[in-house]
Amino acid sequence: MKNIWVCALLAIALAGCASTQTVLSKAPTEVYHSDKSQNEVAFCLANKNNTGALERDDGSKVVLIKNGYGGVSLAFTIWPEGEGSRIEYRRQFGTIGSIWKQCVGIDDDKEA
Repeated sequence: MKNIWVCALLAIALAGCASTQTVLSKAPTEVYHSDKSQNEVAFCLANKNNTGALERDDGSKVVLIKNGYGGVSLAFTIWPEGEGSRIEYRRQFGTIGSIWKQCVGIDDDKEA
């Protein structure tokens, strides 16, 4: 009986896991504009989340935030925009603190 509950909980947890392509194919949850360069934003997001930034053929950089099961919960796509950058934020599930806003250059009281 205990094994059934463990299997059920594991199945529910894995059902919440999303692939990179699934998350990146969604429309952005929010779009931000920053005075910081694409490289600066990507480095900051990657550094604060202990992950790497992926460079894509289309000129964007992507930083993925994964949950404990390896599923992508948040994705940031960073595009160059003039001397700054445009950040597309996609949220699949879960919560994230506001520390990432420091990377984008957003005050908690106002959005860019």
